[in-house]
Amino acid sequence: MRKSFPAILTTLSLSLAALPATAQTVPDLAVAKDLLLPCQEADNDPRDGFLAELECLTYIRGFVAGVTLTDARTRFCFPEANREDAVRRAYVRWVHAAFAKRGSLPVGAALLAALDESFGCQ
Repeated sequence: MRKSFPAILTTLSLSLAALPATAQTVPDLAVAKDLLLPCQEADNDPRDGFLAELECLTYIRGFVAGVTLTDARTRFCFPEANREDAVRRAYVRWVHAAFAKRGSLPVGAALLAALDESFGCQ
């Protein structure tokens, strides 16, 4: 019985490897309202707000890091403390200011416009 277990395991793994791979679908480009919900839930829900905040801030951190690698040093003046939270609040305010028009913008364009409005260097 002991000697047959590796043979069964090998046969099983080879049969699984022969199965056709399914293609992953790429999601549509996210729009501003898609990021708005987790960014709002960070403030609204004391239990699950942590997970929503993590989703929102992770996106914002990556976006700000990418922008910083380009021309952000001269274009944006970010606060020293609580940068991600300040950007999150600015984004929520910016989208809500004209939700009907801004909610369907690509999320990157909306976030960049919110950064320009709130943190553009004078």
